[in-house]
Amino acid sequence: MGLIAGGITMAKTELTRELLEAAVLGASLLGGGGGGTVEEALEAGETALKIGPLHLADPDDLDPAGIIVTCSTVTCPHRKDPFISPRARVRSIELLLESGTPRPAGLIPNECGSTGIVNGWIEGAILGIPLVDAPCNGRAHPTPEMGSMGLHLVEGYVSSQSFAGGNPAKGAYIEGILRGAVETVSNMIRQDACVVGGILAVARNPVNTVFVKENGAPGAVRQAIRIGKAMKESAEKGPGAVIDAAAELLSATVIRCGAVEAVDRFTAGGIDTGTAFLGGYEVTFWNEYMTLEKDGERLATFPDLITLFDGDTGRIIPSDSLQPGMNAVIFIASRRELVLGGGMRSPGLFEPAEKILGKPILPFLHI
Repeated sequence: MGLIAGGITMAKTELTRELLEAAVLGASLLGGGGGGTVEEALEAGETALKIGPLHLADPDDLDPAGIIVTCSTVTCPHRKDPFISPRARVRSIELLLESGTPRPAGLIPNECGSTGIVNGWIEGAILGIPLVDAPCNGRAHPTPEMGSMGLHLVEGYVSSQSFAGGNPAKGAYIEGILRGAVETVSNMIRQDACVVGGILAVARNPVNTVFVKENGAPGAVRQAIRIGKAMKESAEKGPGAVIDAAAELLSATVIRCGAVEAVDRFTAGGIDTGTAFLGGYEVTFWNEYMTLEKDGERLATFPDLITLFDGDTGRIIPSDSLQPGMNAVIFIASRRELVLGGGMRSPGLFEPAEKILGKPILPFLHI
């Protein structure tokens, strides 16, 4: 137990290596084809745990007026020389503070994907700020706006986003802070990430705890931990048992369809995009897997969770790693089984995906 500003008692869960592994494994599933790699996530989480104690708080335990800051990493496809240090992650928070943002009562990740779920861990460990179980979204998503909790719809809201990253030894380090419309600022930072080699740490969109409770995804981190624990406990029984354990928790449909026949891939809007064909099924992706069809019939549509497991290993296949010949298992969970943030309630954010993929998405959002 501890205290935060205003003398409010805060119940906290100390994060451990066991919880890290479970969170990352569960989030790899919730990534739905995106959200980064398990290996990168474990490395970042282990670094945080070595630095010092790290705690996970519930939003109900925080001062309602306390400031919550979103931590994320912004990447671009085909990263040439990605480099991000713990110092750069902390610097992104410091830049916000130097611009007048009060010290945060808590930090939240931008999404639940492998690397997404550990965003904020290093920053929190170094600065002594708790993590809050209320990510911007309880699954991974392709655009920053989808992980901005609907702030782009708040009249007059000005997004503040600070960033840092790049390799100083190669003269590629940059840092700064931008203010403006959520989409405009996010796009500029993505371009900067490509310039410095492929990745930047970002601290963004300070809001109060009440807003996060109403528009974030409270409980999504613990959902990832539950899923990850179930998958780990089933591992000794084989890949099929791992997939089935996750399916049971999310009331998911599992389709063991065999080898991937073809993958057509291109880049659109700075995002890895394409279509995969396997066992008579067609899966599109825009970083995350977006639609699933068979014989022209729509079976699932983002933000439903569509992902692919490797049937031989029981590991998730990210969309950027999907290759012909892989033994794939399709996994589908309804969006109703997920904890989704406010960005998933904004139909306008899905229009770019429709245009890029050439697939209707908006008509399926109400289903």
